[in-house]
Amino acid sequence: EHNNDFGILHIDAHADLRKAYQGFTQSHASIMYNVMSAEKKPKKLVQIGIRDFCEEEYDFIKSRKDIRTFFDIELKRRLLAGESWAEVCKDILEELPQKVYISFDIDGLDPAFCPNTGTPVPGGLSIDQVFFLFNEISKSGRQIVAFDLNEVSTGGEPEAEWDGNVGARILYKLCGWIVQTNSR
Repeated sequence: EHNNDFGILHIDAHADLRKAYQGFTQSHASIMYNVMSAEKKPKKLVQIGIRDFCEEEYDFIKSRKDIRTFFDIELKRRLLAGESWAEVCKDILEELPQKVYISFDIDGLDPAFCPNTGTPVPGGLSIDQVFFLFNEISKSGRQIVAFDLNEVSTGGEPEAEWDGNVGARILYKLCGWIVQTNSR
């Protein structure tokens, strides 16, 4: 409400840019649409790992200069063509303003890291790629102002323990990076 001088780094399998999902405008599939359509919105939305989206979302992305989406297929093509993850991260960083809010949906990772999340999608990032990117954000002098971590499922099943372990490690690391980037 008081400061829109920040950008959102959105890590997710889904664009979350639908006007409504099944008639519900406050849907999990509409959160980033609502954020970017608000009267006070962030400077920029930078999405990475997106690989499940509809035509409406794609059109919305292409119509906005304040949204930059690094689709998963684009990331994979670059890496398979020989670019390093460090080079890709440099391009991601160029899109981010000085202050960064990280919105991390765990299904942005390869499902091997989160097989019990509610909506796993083939493809995605490795945990090492994400941690490397967060470290690059810190090294760049940018400030992580806040973050959210969602869709971590433990489900009470023994096999879901892995998701909880990965989620806990991400949470621990994000807490460290927020302290580090706010103590300069």
